[in-house]
Amino acid sequence: MGQQLRAVPEAVWEPLVQRLHDRKLAKGFPTLDGDQPLGPKVALILCWQPQGLAPSFHDKLRHLVDSGYAPFVVSNAPLSAADRQTLKPLIWRAVERPNFGYDFGGYRDGLILLRQWAVHPDRLVILNDSVWFPLWPGDLTLQRAEASAFDVVGTILRQRDEIMFLESYFFSIRGPVLDHPGFRAFWDGLRLTSNKYKVIRRGERGFGLALRKAGIAMGPLFSSDQLARLFETADEPDLRQYLARIATVDPDQLAEAAALVAAPSSPDWVQNARGFVARVLKRAQPYSAFPVAAAGRLGYPMLKKSAEPVNVHWRASFLRAVDDGVLPTPLPSVLAEARERTEHKG
Repeated sequence: MGQQLRAVPEAVWEPLVQRLHDRKLAKGFPTLDGDQPLGPKVALILCWQPQGLAPSFHDKLRHLVDSGYAPFVVSNAPLSAADRQTLKPLIWRAVERPNFGYDFGGYRDGLILLRQWAVHPDRLVILNDSVWFPLWPGDLTLQRAEASAFDVVGTILRQRDEIMFLESYFFSIRGPVLDHPGFRAFWDGLRLTSNKYKVIRRGERGFGLALRKAGIAMGPLFSSDQLARLFETADEPDLRQYLARIATVDPDQLAEAAALVAAPSSPDWVQNARGFVARVLKRAQPYSAFPVAAAGRLGYPMLKKSAEPVNVHWRASFLRAVDDGVLPTPLPSVLAEARERTEHKG
């Protein structure tokens, strides 16, 4: 509510800040040319790591290069000399910009720069560092997105009534979409803001609305129907695994899950467990609430870094499943960073 109340004066000064920002953009941001060649597939990676780039970020870049992408890093924080040195072998190009507009501000500036540089890739991936990705070696998310029939692909499609949008930490976009009038109009007209509430409304939700209005087909790699079928067809051993490692901030749900796991087999057990899962998913996302199901059975490839309680619980359940041997061990950089962030509740 506080950010919504502050939106009134922000409506006055933010356009002024954006004009000043765009003048800096036109003059050119600090740029680093890397050793990777430009190719038909480009990855625009937004990062904000003012304390220095994490090892998992370098693993992300290696994965993109191994998958045939030319990494274009847009940093919302200044890059140290050490960061520039480690980035150079792994990227095509990097730019530093002021942290104005969060991820959508960086996405927008990156798209403008690609256009200025006359870069027209056959495939553009846009992603940020709010998630660990990839989690495991040999991840095929990028290839699956390329094979999708959708014009713009994400991992999860969020839908409530008429609101429909892809979660904004990963987009895979067919090249021709970049020149579609509806796509360009959204990014050219995007009003930047450093109010997180408005970033979600204008950016994440606004992008979904713009794609729908333009007739650009968007869709997820992991559909709600696919996730629902996973739980509807799960047998008792799988359901017990899912419930034993549920991630929820609701103590009543934790208690009910524990009671179900402790209960002996009975003719009604599977039905009761599925009913419980259905109630949980009315208010929770399946990939975070049931990480063993999403990551272990469907291969959901990402883990959020945020300090929101639901994500702290998600990481804790994910790590517990790894320690128990239920989920495969992720990349060493991901495992170490996830443990550190979870232990510090941040």
